[in-house]
Amino acid sequence: MDKYKIDASGAWRRYHPMRVPKGWRMLGIVECESDQSTGALGRSPAGLFAQIRPDGVRLLDPRAVVDALRRAVRPAASYRGQESLRR
Repeated sequence: MDKYKIDASGAWRRYHPMRVPKGWRMLGIVECESDQSTGALGRSPAGLFAQIRPDGVRLLDPRAVVDALRRAVRPAASYRGQESLRR
């Protein structure tokens, strides 16, 4: 299984500056650890995950993406709720 690192708050437009295709959802930035490539992480209307880069698009292993999303770096706003639970 491939291994990915995802930054959910990453500037995905750096890798995909064009208009997002209808039905696609951009989820952040994904780095593939096998070849150190980085690109925008997108999810198609069919539920497929893809790494989008200026030189092309490739499908990603959905199990590995879901695993990486669980460990993903999230925006600071999501941590505020966790801090308030500790008080």
